[in-house]
Amino acid sequence: MRRFDLPADWNHDRALERRVEELLYADRHRSALDEVLRHLRRNPESTSGLFAAQLTLMQSRTARLTSPEPVTEQQTSSALLAPVMTECSGCRGVWCSNHPLLLHGPAATLDVMNPLGLQCPSCRYTLCRECRNQRPKSYTDPVDMAEIVSQPCPASGCDGVLTTPVLPTGRHDVVPTDPESIEGVVVARDGRIPPTMEEALRVVTKFVPFTADDAPLVHRRPSVPGLMGDASTREELASSLVRDLERQAAFVSGAWARSRRLFILAGAAIDTDYLIIVVRRVNWMRPGGLMESLTAARRAGRIGR
Repeated sequence: MRRFDLPADWNHDRALERRVEELLYADRHRSALDEVLRHLRRNPESTSGLFAAQLTLMQSRTARLTSPEPVTEQQTSSALLAPVMTECSGCRGVWCSNHPLLLHGPAATLDVMNPLGLQCPSCRYTLCRECRNQRPKSYTDPVDMAEIVSQPCPASGCDGVLTTPVLPTGRHDVVPTDPESIEGVVVARDGRIPPTMEEALRVVTKFVPFTADDAPLVHRRPSVPGLMGDASTREELASSLVRDLERQAAFVSGAWARSRRLFILAGAAIDTDYLIIVVRRVNWMRPGGLMESLTAARRAGRIGR
């Protein structure tokens, strides 16, 4: 999983940070996060973008209830934000920990009472509050007694301790992919009725680094009830959908060989099972990537100087 560790210093994108700060000051968290997502869509590795994402996601529960523009579930579940999220190693629940920002800047210590989660600093095994509270409790302690909790790390072969701070782990269900490398995405859900664009984007943006602006690259297609229950029939369905779009010139020839299939179960997709097919561009390389590859090859001695 790709995770974001906030560096001590970096080349700031002052324009982005200024826009986000202005929107947050006006309690426009949704607009602020939209700015961040569009920025990350163009530059997924941007430190300023990921830092601004953490800052925006620190909105409190009270602020979410009172803000004229609270962040939405579709925004917070975006694949573009996966590197700044923390995932429970037990239940796979996801949240954005504010510990990295509390520790940012001058040297600081952090003591947290009743934290949202605990984490091993050695291997980053993480437990959310609900999973952590499943441990045996003392019946002699007062119910309202504050405690700083810690426990041995349960990860195999690790002798660390679960404690705070809790830092980003990334999400296990999102594979790092440069959005510019994607030629298109095919979306089908279980049943004969294809999803609406709103429904498709809700699922696609959770697992693919896209925003709502990428709707023209999303192809919605019907399925047949029951086909998604078996891996082999899903593959046949995916192949049929991709090759049909290839015949319609929606994809460049050879799209199936450049595709990756994601099967999204109803729990993650909210309403029902989805099949997402991500098709990469032909021989795509981000501008500047060729020179970087040549330089790396020379250093490795694979090509002449």
